[in-house]
Amino acid sequence: MATPSSSKVRILPLADFKPVSSSRAWVSIPNPNGLPLIATATSDKTVRVYSLKNFTLHSTLEGGHSRSVRSVAWKPAVKDNGVLSIATGSFDATMGIWRRREEIEERAAQEDSAVEVEISASGEVKERARIRSGDDEEEDEQDWEFAIVLEGHDSEVKNVAYSPSGQWLASCSRDKSIWIWEEIGDEGDDEFETIAVLQEHEADVKCVCWRTDDGNGEVLASASYDDTIRFWKGDDEGEWSQIALLEGHEGTVWSLDWEPEVSQKMFAPESGSTSEYERQTPRLISSSADLSIRIWSKAPSPPPPNRPSYFNSGIPSTMRPGPINETWKCTATLPKAHDLPIYSVGWSKKTGRVVSTGGDGRAVIYEETTKGRNSVGGDIEREWVVLGVLEGGHGPYEINHVAWCTRFDPGKKEAGEEMVVTTGDDGVVRAWAIEDIIEKGV
Repeated sequence: MATPSSSKVRILPLADFKPVSSSRAWVSIPNPNGLPLIATATSDKTVRVYSLKNFTLHSTLEGGHSRSVRSVAWKPAVKDNGVLSIATGSFDATMGIWRRREEIEERAAQEDSAVEVEISASGEVKERARIRSGDDEEEDEQDWEFAIVLEGHDSEVKNVAYSPSGQWLASCSRDKSIWIWEEIGDEGDDEFETIAVLQEHEADVKCVCWRTDDGNGEVLASASYDDTIRFWKGDDEGEWSQIALLEGHEGTVWSLDWEPEVSQKMFAPESGSTSEYERQTPRLISSSADLSIRIWSKAPSPPPPNRPSYFNSGIPSTMRPGPINETWKCTATLPKAHDLPIYSVGWSKKTGRVVSTGGDGRAVIYEETTKGRNSVGGDIEREWVVLGVLEGGHGPYEINHVAWCTRFDPGKKEAGEEMVVTTGDDGVVRAWAIEDIIEKGV
């Protein structure tokens, strides 16, 4: 597609990850711990782990699920224990926990080799190694292990997500519920406990997404076919409850992402600002079947009501306070750029830019800009603009997911350079380079 004259970036083809899946690919999630790996969930019941150094297959996780693997999540590295963990969610209504129990740094650095692992339902491990620098096949040490199955959902698991601390694992399903799990016991015991089952949504729950709550625990956001977004948090006694309800979308909410730290710093309120929405909590972005992408901000808490004098009488009370209700408002809507449902949206941790994609096969990049003050001494006005549009990124096929990803390949120009990775109905996982268009002076 020719780049529009108003575009500020070009979205250029970089590489297809090889080999391509023979069936639909759902999502591709980069490793959050700085390893050059990305995991793709596919309809052929497998997860493919690709190398971000050379865009080739690193390993295959198979044999754990009887139906399509719909989602995948890497566990954050909470300590240096030499174990890499992946959680999978499947249309067979189960979740799987996969372990890699060897030193991971050395193996991840081997660009010229790839290991395929086949794990049967009975737990038997079959492994074959391909050494790309030669023609001979060699045996390799055990790589991935299908450690445990988590059961409880009554229908398809749509999404799984680890909390930033790695303490919690959330799953959501077509059965309208959200389950929160915690790994218990000593390291390697492979035991999980159900902490909460949340059932406030009135339809399928499509997405779950975590954030740290200003050093005071962690908050889970969920999105549903009931057109709502809900926030959940546990109290000091381990009871989880809904703390916020976000309404405004007029169609299924497909995707959520929390504002990264870089964006918070870029658009922090000035000292002494009286803005209604003080930026103490990350904003949330959501995409929907109503063709909109919305930004949500937390409104300030109202002052506490006047209490009767007996609250200060010193008499002990056995009444437990209810959940803290937060009020969130839609404070921005991104420019309309899609003609069909927007399946995926992501916020760059490096630049604060946003990328979206969906059923129309487009990938769109947006940026938040500063316009100026709305009045003398007033608040600074901001707006979102479209930087660039990619048409038909996977030909006639829908693009199910898009993610920002650090580049590790030899073609990167600088440390920390980002690319965009799209995942499509055609089974292709495709990497795209982002090139800023430098405007020439007059």
